[in-house]
Amino acid sequence: MATKEIFHRFVPLLYVRDSLEAIAFYSDAFGVEELTERTMLLSQVPGMEETPGADRTVVYSKLQFSDGSSLGVAELSADTKADGEHVIGNNIHIGLVYEDPAEQRTAFDKLTKDGKVLEALENRFWGAAYGAVRDKYGVIWETNCYLPQSDGDGAGALT
Repeated sequence: MATKEIFHRFVPLLYVRDSLEAIAFYSDAFGVEELTERTMLLSQVPGMEETPGADRTVVYSKLQFSDGSSLGVAELSADTKADGEHVIGNNIHIGLVYEDPAEQRTAFDKLTKDGKVLEALENRFWGAAYGAVRDKYGVIWETNCYLPQSDGDGAGALT
């Protein structure tokens, strides 16, 4: 029986090498279920389909515990390591999940003060408003606000 997905505000995101193997390892170690409908491979990202290894590179996954808590696991890529954004030791990010785009925008803007925007807050192809920032303390925050899908184009209003 599939686990019902539960959204929480704080979601740790663990960046590792060999992400597919890590997902299987953590699923077994913690007795959790991978929510495969949330797993995205690099090959699913528009324009990245032909990247070598894209079919084995996890961009995002969600492991959900029976108490509703979750852990995201993704690939620690060589290109992000080179610019210092992800290295072993700071490879855990905090994911923030919002239901209200205005609340997401307010928090994102406050986190950017004296920090660095890593990815601008904007609507993304996977149906969420998404942005990432490293705050002035060095903590990396990834924000998601899943957009209403009723109109078929995934266009919810970012405020």
